[in-house]
Amino acid sequence: MEAVRVACAKTPSCLRPRSRFALLLSTMAIPSITRENVLAFRQRATYLHTRLPRGRLVEAAFAGLQDSAPRSAVLALHARVKDVSPSAWKDPRFAQVWGPRGAVYVVPSHDVALFTLGRSPRNPVLRSAVRAAAEKAKRAFRARQAPRARVLSDRAAGVNFRELRIASMTGAVRIEWDGARTSWRLVEPPTEAPESARLELARRFLRSVGPSTPKEFAWWTGGWAGSFGSATKGELSDAEQTFRSLEKELTEVELGGLKRRVLRSDISRLERAAPVETVRLLPPGDPYLASADRALIVPQPRLRSELWPKSVWPGALMVNGEILGTWRRQVGRVTLRAWRPLEPEVKEAVEEEVSRMPIESARKEVRWSTGDVPL
Repeated sequence: MEAVRVACAKTPSCLRPRSRFALLLSTMAIPSITRENVLAFRQRATYLHTRLPRGRLVEAAFAGLQDSAPRSAVLALHARVKDVSPSAWKDPRFAQVWGPRGAVYVVPSHDVALFTLGRSPRNPVLRSAVRAAAEKAKRAFRARQAPRARVLSDRAAGVNFRELRIASMTGAVRIEWDGARTSWRLVEPPTEAPESARLELARRFLRSVGPSTPKEFAWWTGGWAGSFGSATKGELSDAEQTFRSLEKELTEVELGGLKRRVLRSDISRLERAAPVETVRLLPPGDPYLASADRALIVPQPRLRSELWPKSVWPGALMVNGEILGTWRRQVGRVTLRAWRPLEPEVKEAVEEEVSRMPIESARKEVRWSTGDVPL
């Protein structure tokens, strides 16, 4: 009987049904998720479903906060934490770094390594270029007898802006930007291993805008040497290597017929994520908006181009989990453009959000745009 089984196992006609069965099992093993699952998961993961108690700023900034528009980081904190002050970005628990996609980021001080070393290239040639840029910056600072804590502009330091951006990936050259002036200073570099920083940065990415792909991770971390329009081949190669290194921690899901990866520890939360019921004014570059799959967030191409124009981006009006409009601020006046008629209670909630904005303005007012022209 054993001989029959062995002989049958070597027969193509016996193999085919097993192959089809194995293929069926592998297909069944990949759960299919919906757009609603993904958006609700991301909103909850980034604390847009309910505000954290006062003071829990670092928790809200686990994936970094883009701060390219003056004080976007503060407004992103306001969307997630109660009673945020206008000076929250100066909290000693935070640090500013030159971060993903060619933008200034506010990150937890103890996570500086993730957003510097974690973005450094594995390629030996590029890695040498990063070290060389850092050494050049150090020599320039020393030549001007600048103490380690002293801040210098790129012009005063005698190093061009591009080289300083590259050098910042060592974590030893730190940017400071107050909305009007950009300066740099030397600090002690992080002691963490670059590889562990890369892996943890990928985990933060997947927790905030997952499920995703290596290509989208390359875009999210991109901006090497200031080229932030699209990921370079080196960035994509690094992203693919990072996902391979995390293989045991990841699992596949299917969204819209395409396979994506999510942390195994997050799969149940993803599948059970319920829609949020909140009104939020998200600033340009908000962590929730910082994903390459923009069509998932705003399916209509015309509206998507309003939220992410080629010029300066507006903020986003989020109502119960959907982006329903845009907004811009000029001092204390906030102008909003809704993409559909809003219920009175929603408008009231928006005005309440504006009244609580942590901005240094004695007067705050709301203006609703009624025209068809994007803000």
